Amino acid sequence: MPGRPNTAPGMRNMPGMSRLPSFHRRTGLALLAGTTSLALLGCASMTPEQCKVADWYQVGLQDGREGERPQDKLGDYAKDCAEVGVRPDGARYQAGWNAGIRDFCTPYSGWREGTQGRSYKSGACRGQMGEWPFEQALRNGLEVHRTEQSLRNHDSEIRRLERRLQDKETPERERREIRDRLRWLDYEQSRLRRLLADQERMAPR
Repeated sequence: MPGRPNTAPGMRNMPGMSRLPSFHRRTGLALLAGTTSLALLGCASMTPEQCKVADWYQVGLQDGREGERPQDKLGDYAKDCAEVGVRPDGARYQAGWNAGIRDFCTPYSGWREGTQGRSYKSGACRGQMGEWPFEQALRNGLEVHRTEQSLRNHDSEIRRLERRLQDKETPERERREIRDRLRWLDYEQSRLRRLLADQERMAPR
């Protein structure tokens, strides 16, 4: 293929040629998870029993630390608890959320959410002091996530094409096309690994 190096077909079987890199660098600040009961209270939905004993400040604190949107969560809790006649204390919840969101709005959280592909967390820190560093780290993390996804997709295609190449029923013309495609994929995987290494240097320190 013009402009792309022709990797020898045998190189596809060398260790690491079609394998994803080990993504061990996931720097991030471990946020407090709270007690087991608090973790249960911070879930997307509440049981009637949880509604009855909920400390709404603590629920808001936990949701803030996880970057949840307070209006959405309060709406969910209101629906969950209506059947037992419990109404969430919006003021206490908001006070807890205001305290918790400060722990979330850091570049470490942004990087973690981005590398996990959680683009929906963009805007979670709007109006907070840490908004810009969080958003920048989130964008950088999302770039890493996209590159990792491309590596996985290419790796899957390489395996599929190699199986097709080993099939004795595959016509010679198709085999030539497969070899060309595999050479390009080998080149592209190498390029993406270099790109990933550069992107991971943007992790917060």
